[in-house]
Amino acid sequence: MGYISIEQSGNLFWLGRYVERVCMTLHYLDELYDTLLDHDASAYKQFCVKLNIPDIYQDEMDFITCYQFDGNNPDSLYSNLSRAYDNGLILRNIISTPALSYIQMSLDLLKEGEKNGTYALLNQQIIDYLLAFWGILDEKVGTKHKRNLIKAGRYLERLDMQLRLGVNWEDLQVTLRRLQRRLEGSGIRVNDEKLNALAYMIETGKGDDITRLEALDLVDNLVIS
Repeated sequence: MGYISIEQSGNLFWLGRYVERVCMTLHYLDELYDTLLDHDASAYKQFCVKLNIPDIYQDEMDFITCYQFDGNNPDSLYSNLSRAYDNGLILRNIISTPALSYIQMSLDLLKEGEKNGTYALLNQQIIDYLLAFWGILDEKVGTKHKRNLIKAGRYLERLDMQLRLGVNWEDLQVTLRRLQRRLEGSGIRVNDEKLNALAYMIETGKGDDITRLEALDLVDNLVIS
């Protein structure tokens, strides 16, 4: 498989999480922005509750600009993508410079959006760049073990966000199965009892909020550090 340090394993895992966090959020924001601007200017408050992030925003326009572009906001898309880039920079010899460039181009677009006051048109281009990032990893990352580490992070983050955002249980099952396959080949230490409990909850889930909160707690404690 080739030598990989514990630190690099962690970087690969978190690279996957941060990129997926941004990509998933961008998909969700398109609909949220329409709601904010056309129907309910306070809808962002419920979004903050779902993602368990502080509501520090003055109004809907402050949310749109600060949450998307502000590098001083630790929860912003720009901050999360910057963390992805920092992990990717350390891993350049593993993921390749072309893969890293897609994250850099996405950051550049966010800076452009902040400067020009645009967001909706840029969001789809950023999503396209991040999907290209995932595509190039399959060609450039040389071993299945390393790909599994990145994609275990990807699907764990997707599962976390889907639970928070109320995605249907059938889609949760698909994500969980992908996560399980990636975890098996990653070497990541997992609490098997919690994984089995999570699988049971999702397979039998009835969509109630209490079950989702219980499942989120299992996701948060699934990986043994």
